[in-house]
Amino acid sequence: MISEFDPAVSDSSLYDICIVGTGPAGITLALELANKGLKILLLEAGGLDYSAESQDFYQCESVGHEGWPQLTRLRFFGGTSNHWSGRCRPFDSSDFDRASINNLPGWPIRHSELNKYLSRSMEIVDLDECQGFTAINNEILGGHFYPDKSAQSPPTRFKDKYIESITNHKNIQCLYNATAVDLMLDKGHKKAQSISVNNYRGGQAQFKATKFILALGGIENPRFLLNCKSQIKEGIGNTHDMVGRCFMEHLNVPLGTFIYRDPDVFSQMQFYTDSQFSNKYDIGQSNITLSIVKAVKSYGRTREIKNFFKNIACQMELSDKVSYISDFKCPGMGNISTLMEQSPNLNSRVMLSNDKDAMGLQRAKFDWQLNDYDRRTIMTIGQKFAKEFKKADLGIVRLEEFVIHDDKQTDSKFSRHAHHMGTTRMSKSPKYGVVDENSKVHDLENLYIAGSSVFPTGGACNPTMPIIQLSLRMADHLA
Repeated sequence: MISEFDPAVSDSSLYDICIVGTGPAGITLALELANKGLKILLLEAGGLDYSAESQDFYQCESVGHEGWPQLTRLRFFGGTSNHWSGRCRPFDSSDFDRASINNLPGWPIRHSELNKYLSRSMEIVDLDECQGFTAINNEILGGHFYPDKSAQSPPTRFKDKYIESITNHKNIQCLYNATAVDLMLDKGHKKAQSISVNNYRGGQAQFKATKFILALGGIENPRFLLNCKSQIKEGIGNTHDMVGRCFMEHLNVPLGTFIYRDPDVFSQMQFYTDSQFSNKYDIGQSNITLSIVKAVKSYGRTREIKNFFKNIACQMELSDKVSYISDFKCPGMGNISTLMEQSPNLNSRVMLSNDKDAMGLQRAKFDWQLNDYDRRTIMTIGQKFAKEFKKADLGIVRLEEFVIHDDKQTDSKFSRHAHHMGTTRMSKSPKYGVVDENSKVHDLENLYIAGSSVFPTGGACNPTMPIIQLSLRMADHLA
């Protein structure tokens, strides 16, 4: 069943598993575990719909590169799936073959551990298994750039699709407007015993469970752990100061522009770097997307006037001459963008701000950083791709200056994909991560973390599919 959290009528019974968060990971786990006969408590901090009051809890201080984390997540039932674009791609086996990246260990599990859950994961997000993951263009480039394969979910909104199943399931008690504020441990600090939950009116209750799962996302998972300092001053799971470290995003880098020899062949192309290329140059992997500009675009009250002058400039081949007035691209030209892997970096992290939210918890302090490894990835992929594009006689590529020369301007050129990863990374040793191979927090016997915050490396694919695969794997382990 599902209901609003009311401390006055809280259930004091012992649940088998308490899951915090109702995004794709939390909802997948709740249904899978409940179907296996376990009694589940599912907590959602927000309501059933968007509200400014709930969303305010995601406000955070940004001291590094601006990733707008407060705008890219949603704090209500269904989580960020409520505005997910739907693109899906699983990890490659090569993502699990790298022993280390940027001097930190890679995945401690093998690709097969996730791959066996691919079919079920596709079903969860309404993908056709028979159609699979397909490429939109042919194999027309060499040099280790092959057509990228993906699939498009409708996209599945987890609230719309699964709220009825959650509501009607006899083994699930789902409470909304229920913010987890602390996790209470036993005397030896080895086992979680109960979780403290607040509502918006100052009410609080404690819930007990045999096991607990945090499924709050790549920023809120570490924020919650760091705020749990009533018994351990450095926060839960943070013995080696790894909670919040190694924040990774996928880099959307505008590598440059291009002109096709034959613009009618493709309106868009997508390529992917292979593992031999990444290993040879010791860089991350990347999707490279080429999109043709169909028409000039302008915005604001004078957009018609702007469009007129831009089109005239394009027709007279003067666009480069007037770029100091307005930077734009003419029809037939193309943009080169990326979904590029960022390396794990100890200094790229989520910490706690001195500012507090309405529940009295310290807000997140977000410090997103790039390093020399990431800059080398950007430059190498950009330069090698431009050479292969020319070699294949597809047209002309004009790279951005920062892709050609390391002038330290790279850090101001990239933007986000809203994929928050790595802040409670998976590792064999607690020295290099927060959770073990089964996503259990190293320091505790019964606390688990779900979602992309456990990714030790992020690859170059959208994280939703691996998130669901890992959630199914965890459900099997816990059952």
